[in-house]
Amino acid sequence: MLRVFFAQLYLSVADFDFYSRVVWRPLSETLRFLLLLAALVSVFLTLLFAWRWFPEAEHFVAWAEENIPPFEIRDGRLETAVEQPFMASYERAGRVVSFVFDTTGAHPDPSGLREPVFLLAEERLFVRFEGRTDAYSWEDFGSLVFQPGDLADYADVLKLVFFPVGYSFFLIYTLAAKALTALILCPLAYSVGLVNGLRLGVANCFAIALHSLVPAIAIDLAVRMTTVTISYFDLIYLAVAALYTFLATQKTAVSD
Repeated sequence: MLRVFFAQLYLSVADFDFYSRVVWRPLSETLRFLLLLAALVSVFLTLLFAWRWFPEAEHFVAWAEENIPPFEIRDGRLETAVEQPFMASYERAGRVVSFVFDTTGAHPDPSGLREPVFLLAEERLFVRFEGRTDAYSWEDFGSLVFQPGDLADYADVLKLVFFPVGYSFFLIYTLAAKALTALILCPLAYSVGLVNGLRLGVANCFAIALHSLVPAIAIDLAVRMTTVTISYFDLIYLAVAALYTFLATQKTAVSD
């Protein structure tokens, strides 16, 4: 089955004659292709996220072990032995994130601090980013003892949890996103078919539109592997899928 699936991926990109066969397949086969496609894309996205962000997490943990002081949350109040106000700045890839400990009241809120910033005050945690401040009461955290040396153990556990949780999230998201995009392209397939004397049903249009997403998905995954940011890439993605939908439907109508 996997060999057939990968052959379909290739033919979806390289052979418009393939669409004249796909269009008449039962909806169950199209949905199975959607599931396999989403599963494959989700594996790629999960591994890409881990490859890109796990080193960043390890770098932050190593920094935090050296720069963040131990503290305790007791009865809704922050307690730490470090002299305050205390500030530690984490810099990575040109961005600086500040962590400020202040139970003295010298900084009642983070408005005067460099953003983004985490202000750990006596009764609240303030988070300020891009001009917006969110406040969280320490009472909501319950009793908590933080030791920087424990971060590495927490990070290892989170890495293990990430793969099943992250993959499940990407799978559900990809299934919904690709199915919705294919449905959006269905009117295009129906219109092109009608103009060329071919009346297609919803399942037929969906089959053409879904397979027409494969070239756009391939481009999307290739771009994600780089650090390049392309303006209006979502429009480019949709344009590629629409172009394939148009040409594939036209080829199918001519073939029939």
